[in-house]
Amino acid sequence: MYDYQYVNKRKARRLVAIIAGVSSVVVATLSIVAFLGRFTGTFTVSLETSDVNLALSENSSFAMKSSFLRVDKIAKYHEFTYSDFNKYGDEMIDNEQSDYLLGANYYKGTDDVESLNFFKYTFFVKNVGTKPAEYDFSLNILENTLSSDGRSLDETLRVMVYDNGNKDVYARRAEIPHMGDNGELDYSSPISVSEEEASASNPFMGYAKIFKSSAVITTSEKIFLDVDDYRRYTIVTWLEGERSSDAESAPEGASIKLGVEINAYEHKN
Repeated sequence: MYDYQYVNKRKARRLVAIIAGVSSVVVATLSIVAFLGRFTGTFTVSLETSDVNLALSENSSFAMKSSFLRVDKIAKYHEFTYSDFNKYGDEMIDNEQSDYLLGANYYKGTDDVESLNFFKYTFFVKNVGTKPAEYDFSLNILENTLSSDGRSLDETLRVMVYDNGNKDVYARRAEIPHMGDNGELDYSSPISVSEEEASASNPFMGYAKIFKSSAVITTSEKIFLDVDDYRRYTIVTWLEGERSSDAESAPEGASIKLGVEINAYEHKN
């Protein structure tokens, strides 16, 4: 496992792979599948419904609604630090007009993507049927493969979720707690640099919400969608850290799979 001080200091690693995938489900399911590998991959959103009729779209007009969305050729990741999102702003990130290449690094003088600082994807879920619907939302860790020396990507993985404009950042439970405002031990991880290590150039950016478990990042239940209503989601993932000359080697062989599941059903009064 990573040394905790290494995580706090956010030394950069070399480019590493993140894999996000989806498992099989039973009822109506929205599945986000992404392979963020050393070369190329895909990001897929698919939807199946039974007694209700929901649709997916990459834009709020739903001019091209579908039950399957796909992004091809996702590049590898560099580490990125949360404070640098300020140069983009929530309005640009949580926006259907900006695509997943918003956080891309390009080979000099070309339009070819070298790597991603972060991956972001905005999509919409709409009730296009004749019945009011509800659904349960779950963002899961489906697989977490350790590196050859026992390190795990989830120690610096950060997941930012925009739900109809409301933003939360999630991280794994910290190994070492801090003292909370209520005087009790708090195991929330710093989103980026810790309070003790904060400086003018690396400010403290607050604490992340804790993953619900080793397999679940966050859940929401009984989200109501009336006929013709829709909800906007933007999911952002990155590896928290800064590139530096004393970077630790990449965790060879490490990967992590993430999946979003939406189980939809008819709303009952």
